[in-house]
Amino acid sequence: MQKKGRPKGGDSAATKKKILDAARVEFAANGFDGAAIMAIATSAGIAPSAVYHYFQSKEKLYMEVFKQTSIAIWDSVSPTDNPSTLVEAMEQLLDNSRLLADKLPSYSDFLASLPIEGKLHPEFSELLKQRADHQDKTFRTLALIGIASGELYFLSEDEGTELIRSIIMGWFFERHFRQEEIEHSGEAIISMFKHLNVTKREQ
Repeated sequence: MQKKGRPKGGDSAATKKKILDAARVEFAANGFDGAAIMAIATSAGIAPSAVYHYFQSKEKLYMEVFKQTSIAIWDSVSPTDNPSTLVEAMEQLLDNSRLLADKLPSYSDFLASLPIEGKLHPEFSELLKQRADHQDKTFRTLALIGIASGELYFLSEDEGTELIRSIIMGWFFERHFRQEEIEHSGEAIISMFKHLNVTKREQ
């Protein structure tokens, strides 16, 4: 029988991670309204009251799942090897995104559902802003690489950021909803940026 409250003698950090991991899967599969604290607790191997010990409400639990998931996603997919060209940076981002989606599918599934949850629940509107901030940081960094290398010589920083956002998020959502990557889609993105690189050198 599961005991109420915080598990005695348990590791707080480890217990919180179990709750967050279970909640991420539950929210991704059933949405905020359909997710059940009982199901999350059962998956984490604790009593439902223990979930409320660490997270005082379902809303606060959802927000913490978002925070941890966003950090993990964007830190993982952002280029880390100081690429000198936009082509290199895009190759890293696509490869990292594929690895993360295959290894931790609930992360991508959870974040993909956020725009809908944000519309249904005004209390989550701030999360949509934070989501945009994470995107801006990554895509603006890529745009600046492209401008510095000359690959995006014809665009401003803002224009380059929005171009990359449109391409990458379109690729991500198609991959997510189809549950598989469209054949040659990633290669087509890289080919386009390689063409820009060649065009830049020929000028």
